[in-house]
Amino acid sequence: MSKILTISVAAYNVENYISNTLESLLVDDIDDIEILVEDDGGIDNTANIVKEYEEKYPNVVKLIHKENGGYGSTINKSLEIATGKYFKQLDGDDWYDSNNFKKFLELLRNIDTDVVYTPYKEFYENKKKYILKDFFSNKFEKEYDIEDIILEATHHLNMYTVCYKTEILKKSKLKLLEKCFYTDTQYAMYPIASANTIYITHYPIYVYRLGNEGQSVSLNGAIKHYQDHIKVSKDIINFYNDNKFSENKRKYLLNYAASHVANTISGFYMVLETDKQNLKQIKEFKDYVLQNNKDIYNELSSKSKIVKILGKTNYNYIVYVIISKLKRNKMKNKYK
Repeated sequence: MSKILTISVAAYNVENYISNTLESLLVDDIDDIEILVEDDGGIDNTANIVKEYEEKYPNVVKLIHKENGGYGSTINKSLEIATGKYFKQLDGDDWYDSNNFKKFLELLRNIDTDVVYTPYKEFYENKKKYILKDFFSNKFEKEYDIEDIILEATHHLNMYTVCYKTEILKKSKLKLLEKCFYTDTQYAMYPIASANTIYITHYPIYVYRLGNEGQSVSLNGAIKHYQDHIKVSKDIINFYNDNKFSENKRKYLLNYAASHVANTISGFYMVLETDKQNLKQIKEFKDYVLQNNKDIYNELSSKSKIVKILGKTNYNYIVYVIISKLKRNKMKNKYK
């Protein structure tokens, strides 16, 4: 039987979560989906747990062992072997809403669009609180020409909301950076340049767990991985420079690129100690952006109040210290 959907599950030391993740996918009538669980060089019991599911569902679940390479290598490897018409990803500590997932599979069996958008839910583990994120709530549930909707879509299309036709990912020659965090931005951004149509739905599929120590979105995670944010920003600039797009897609990708780069600059204030050498590093990155893409550079102030303030104060050291303290306190409070 041909597969309608490939789900790539990134599984690195998630023994406490992976059963819940897989159970959320094992709904009725799943013979036409494949679940590729990428054991990303973990050292806990994740692989053994997944192996039990593979033995029970041999035509659906496949365990793949590989060296640790992060999110990017998981997507890259899954794409090499994916057989599903559509492709969606899932982190091993997150899950899908099972009831809505059934509806989603039925939709995929009856459409031929390039991209499918679904809302998602954030789950704050420490607060046991869910927040629905539906960025297209003002749109009818149907297929759209992506050119007609793309300018409304900055940040609406992300790793939690998108499902791509597999051939679109391959057409885009998607190759994510490996051993690097924040490559989800590449995954959400690059393939859109090759897509023509998008189907919008209003039922959430992905449930995104927040509040785990070590996540790239946590304060400690941001401190540990901030150099990766710089690396991805530079790759995004290169992607923007090296490709030609329609006017609407160019504006969309410019907005996306400028937002990520602005977040890189403002993120420095959470992760670096407040000394003058680190302020110099921020200035050097800002100059790199200016030298490599003036369009992105000129958009930075509109994407971040911090970048705007910095520019007006000529990267004043005292302002730098004040902003750094405020950013760190805000991040700490978010995950209390």
